[in-house]
Amino acid sequence: MTDRSQHSWMEQPVTTSAIELDRIKALHATLSRTTTRRNTLEYIAGGMAAAFLLVMSVVTFLAARTAADWTMAAGFATLTLGLVAVGLNIFRKSTRADADLAASGIDHLQRRLLGERDLLRSAWLWYLGPMVPGFVLIYLGSWAAHPDRPIFALVGGASTFAFLVFVVILNRRAARRIDTEIRALQQ
Repeated sequence: MTDRSQHSWMEQPVTTSAIELDRIKALHATLSRTTTRRNTLEYIAGGMAAAFLLVMSVVTFLAARTAADWTMAAGFATLTLGLVAVGLNIFRKSTRADADLAASGIDHLQRRLLGERDLLRSAWLWYLGPMVPGFVLIYLGSWAAHPDRPIFALVGGASTFAFLVFVVILNRRAARRIDTEIRALQQ
């Protein structure tokens, strides 16, 4: 009598198929194009904003007469430094060479997608966080300059806060889309 349980796993139908190498290469190329395009836009927009804010900081420092003026100037300088920190962080994370040469193409792609997803999920911390102190100082300086008319500080602060929340939501949404791609690769 033969023991069929010994070989039964071989008799089961295969339910998964390997993803083709060309498909992995295409997905990897698409991810690279997307991240390169996004990073380039971030560098251009951040660089232009940092240059403008640096000029505003210098002009405000030179014209400062009150503590409110100094606070706003410090806010412009802090916001400029925040933008530079974000740009350097994007550059550092995008040029990181952590490829495992022994990893298969699909494993490498999944690791890249996991890294992008984690970056997008944590954007509130490393992307928006460095800019918040500058915004706070600018609006506090504005409020201190005109305590009887706090409308600019309140509306500007609320609008900035709403925009930052919108950026967080967009990044979280993009992270969920990447999660979907990761799950599709794992099937």
